[in-house]
Amino acid sequence: MKTHDYVLVVVRNLKETFDNDYIETLRQHGYRVELVFAGQDPIPVMEARPPIAACFQFDYPDLQGLADLRQTKQRVATVPLLMITQAHSEHLAVWAFRSRVWDYFVHPIDMPRFLEVFASLRSVRLPGKNKQPIPADEAPDSRRALDIQNAIPPEARLRCTSPGDAQSQLDRAISFLDKNLHRKIAQAEVAESCGLSTFQFSRLFKRLTGVTFQEYLLHRRIAEAMRLLANPKVSITDVCFTVGFRDLSYFTRVFQRYVGQPPSRYRLSLANKQPEPSSTQAASFRQKAQLQRLTAATSEFSLLPLKD
Repeated sequence: MKTHDYVLVVVRNLKETFDNDYIETLRQHGYRVELVFAGQDPIPVMEARPPIAACFQFDYPDLQGLADLRQTKQRVATVPLLMITQAHSEHLAVWAFRSRVWDYFVHPIDMPRFLEVFASLRSVRLPGKNKQPIPADEAPDSRRALDIQNAIPPEARLRCTSPGDAQSQLDRAISFLDKNLHRKIAQAEVAESCGLSTFQFSRLFKRLTGVTFQEYLLHRRIAEAMRLLANPKVSITDVCFTVGFRDLSYFTRVFQRYVGQPPSRYRLSLANKQPEPSSTQAASFRQKAQLQRLTAATSEFSLLPLKD
């Protein structure tokens, strides 16, 4: 079926407002953009007029929104789908690529790479309208050009190290924690997954991160709780159990010790923040930096001790 010269944006945000800077950027670069909002089915539009690509826009991806994306890919398989999200996790990125999205972007969007992806898609799907042909030595054929642009984004990449070195063992331990954060985790089982004794693992973890295993685990649970609390549709009780606590009152006390306020007040503070349009990107950077400070497994990792 003939490809039409426009980009379709399927908005699946939980909140009414969203960062549309990338839409304005596309328009400034000559792309026509059409929007489909929640409650509207994008499939009939895409079947009648297949676009260059369709962008699924999320703030906090929920089950219904992700199901819409997957169903759209199954029904209109020839149209490349891009996923754009404010909330990000490694598991979400893996899910997206397994669902065969063309590319995956996290706010704030890397605009140069974003525009490169669309230039490549447009040149292949609408070859007659390619205003700036790609040099032959850079793109010998269309398939190779598309394969290059469809690389896994930096957010989802794993560091390549030899299996036996210390950094690789630490990476394995951190990955184990992230996959099992919802349950009780014993240091002995993490050590076993790294091929070390509990004593060896304890010394290695403290040497590489500057904190004990238990300190890091508790801090990691709170960092994940902060991320989940930004989603207004997830209850505080669900957050508590999702990050591995089994007692709501204990979770509330620990959260307040680390963050300085209980979960309910922290969520309220997020809801009350109304950044100026020009400061949206800066606010996103600040939130990302805050989570990175809480979760970074490096020698610069600093942790305030809990006070009984």
